[in-house]
Amino acid sequence: MIHVLTIHWKSADWIDIQIEYLKKHIKQPFRIYTFLNHIPEVNQHRHKFFYSSTEDIRLHPVKLNLLADIAGFAADSEEDYLLFIDGDAFPIASVDEFIDQTLEQYPIAAVQRTENNGDIQPHPCFCVMKIKTWKEIEGDWKHGQVLWKDVFGKDVWDVGGKMLKILNERNMDWYKMHRSNHHDMHPLLFGVYDQLVYHHGAAFRNPGTRIDRNQVAHFEEKLARFRKAKKYLPLWLARWLFNPLKYEVAVNRENSKKVFEMLKQDPNFHQKLNQHD
Repeated sequence: MIHVLTIHWKSADWIDIQIEYLKKHIKQPFRIYTFLNHIPEVNQHRHKFFYSSTEDIRLHPVKLNLLADIAGFAADSEEDYLLFIDGDAFPIASVDEFIDQTLEQYPIAAVQRTENNGDIQPHPCFCVMKIKTWKEIEGDWKHGQVLWKDVFGKDVWDVGGKMLKILNERNMDWYKMHRSNHHDMHPLLFGVYDQLVYHHGAAFRNPGTRIDRNQVAHFEEKLARFRKAKKYLPLWLARWLFNPLKYEVAVNRENSKKVFEMLKQDPNFHQKLNQHD
């Protein structure tokens, strides 16, 4: 059995879409465990999951850790699989075949977003392992104040940092799922990994990324002005006047809407996101 662990935040738009793709591309029995935080009319959706919580826990990795522990208690066997997946991600090919082929050779498979200025950590937008593996390594998705250097030589920390440290300390090799589609809409958002999973990346948060900062001249200076302005101005006004990613966020938000409409209408939408390869 596969225990799917996911989080939806402030929007129910992706719930039915994700469930539909999971049903289409997982043939073995599976259960879905979720946090549904600040979802409008949330009680209309809770019955769709094996387990759901509306506990207002702020940190995303803490919620993932809790779901993994809950699934571990609920499972009949530690040979079952934990599948971590973002709320705006879903499989587009057979998960069963991927698990059979990959986890025979590796204890863990996870997305590695090297396109995000050279990130090296496993990312929970899609990660799969056996329950017994999670328990043996004492899995933890928190950033853990673990630093690495990006392609510009800057120190970076992010979700998955603690997991990277755990795997390195145990000298555990893991299967790295890299981006397999490229297009001119965005180098990080709207990504397909290993031809297996689609990750929208812009559904639940302000869609300004570290990649976008690369396009803004004197970004750090503009960011400092923005932070100062927030102390004296209403937040909406400070964002309007000083947000250094104002243009990039607007473009990303518009492209997000376009891709969302595309995927609702066409189950092969991801093929169109390869047209600029």
